[in-house]
Amino acid sequence: MELSNHHANTLLLDIHQDIEEYADAFATKVLDEKNLDFLTYPPNCGFTDRERAELQKLAGNDDLKNAFRKLLADHAAGIVFNILNLFDGTGFPKNDEDEWTGIKLVDEEPVESATPVDDWLHDKFYETYWDWKAIRGHKGWQLDTETSSDQVD
Repeated sequence: MELSNHHANTLLLDIHQDIEEYADAFATKVLDEKNLDFLTYPPNCGFTDRERAELQKLAGNDDLKNAFRKLLADHAAGIVFNILNLFDGTGFPKNDEDEWTGIKLVDEEPVESATPVDDWLHDKFYETYWDWKAIRGHKGWQLDTETSSDQVD
């Protein structure tokens, strides 16, 4: 059995949730808490004194915070999209000249009645954003620009 549609959707919805939560945590730490000691990448990460001074100048307000969320979420989504293209065999590694055919994800414990995934994961990734948005709940802000009751004025 290959990857089931259910497990593919579950994986992608979890990724959307992580993107949103990491983007929100980033914006909160930098703008509200002025906490600049949270970097984990690369292993020797950190800010120089001059970089810290510039970041401390940022005035935290709701519009800037949401803009930070959107910037980080977009970049995280781009990385995920590229990784999923590598899985699907529709993208190619930048540091390897050998033939690339993709990576196969399979359900660890297949269920006979499960429906196999019905699309490329990289395409499904953006399609499932709206499913994620429907289950995320009201937070008073959103990453997209769709008009809804969740939008910050």
